Amino acid sequence: MSLQEAQQFVAHFITGDYTPEEYAAFLRWLKGATVEELTRIADTHESLHGNWSLSGAPSAEWVTQLEQKLDKVKLDRVIAGREEEMAPVLRMRPGGLSRRNVWMAAASIVILLSTGTFIYIRKAGSGSADRQSREKALTRAFSDPRGGEIKELVLDDGSKVWLNAASTLKYPPRFSGSERLVELSGEAYFEVAENPGSPFRVLIRDAEVEVLGTHFDVMAYDDESISRTTLVDGAVKIKSGGDSATLEPRQQAELVYSSPGVDGVIHVRSGIDPKKTMGWKDGSFDFVETDVRSIMRVVSRTYNVDVQYGPNTPNPNVNWAFYRPDGLSRVLKQLESSIDIHFKIDGKTVIVTPI
Repeated sequence: MSLQEAQQFVAHFITGDYTPEEYAAFLRWLKGATVEELTRIADTHESLHGNWSLSGAPSAEWVTQLEQKLDKVKLDRVIAGREEEMAPVLRMRPGGLSRRNVWMAAASIVILLSTGTFIYIRKAGSGSADRQSREKALTRAFSDPRGGEIKELVLDDGSKVWLNAASTLKYPPRFSGSERLVELSGEAYFEVAENPGSPFRVLIRDAEVEVLGTHFDVMAYDDESISRTTLVDGAVKIKSGGDSATLEPRQQAELVYSSPGVDGVIHVRSGIDPKKTMGWKDGSFDFVETDVRSIMRVVSRTYNVDVQYGPNTPNPNVNWAFYRPDGLSRVLKQLESSIDIHFKIDGKTVIVTPI
């Protein structure tokens, strides 16, 4: 199981849409995961705060090994003089739970598995309680896995959503009240049905997109350091912490995340070509002055492969485009011909090395 597949699996806990085999694979992956990967998993699904019953519990030995890994991180950070106080983590013991302080790399939180329960320790943040209460009605999840075809969903109000690969949309069975709320992890194109009395809102990482009736694209993958909202027509408002920006057609709002849990800083760009931004709907991906590692994250999601980098592999910026139906092998050969980097496909892994 890859990190991206583990992220998708955790998203399915909210609906119970997983098999015992997938659960066992996730336990095996989590046992061998690095602390950075544990942090990524936790940050990816901050909105899934709560407890969920599982079909089984990990062994006491498994629990002890994971706790020892976290304690080693604390020691390493103290030795390096980089200790930072994190949110307390619930320790797992067969006889019950006791609270201790654990320090984590990357200033984040951690997901732990307890006896029969998936325990999520949510990081503190302004407005988190209000956001959590609003999310309770989002009981359905619509997902498109890595390597999946573009999926379309029609919501209760008639709004249409197209999901890109490695994306999940959470939504209620029926909209009610003063807002129409959904939550996105990944990328989606929205055609929102007009209803001025009930604004349409999309929750993304530490931010919110507010809509009245419009067409727009949101890219908010958890493995990216930025999120982008691109407006085709209508109007949307982006809010992140105390910052906000209202977009006009052909404008794009970028939220740059400096570190996990830190509110994004909004930058607005004009003159955006929506056809290029939304090209993924038709299998077309266009990059302008984009570094190779960012491109390879898109390739990874599109073709469901992991990417490994050899020592001293450069990361140049390139202008490039690829077409999904061309296939992974042809796409990598095209990219290789324009840069001094070699790509080798080994099963479900792409190995990147300098030439």
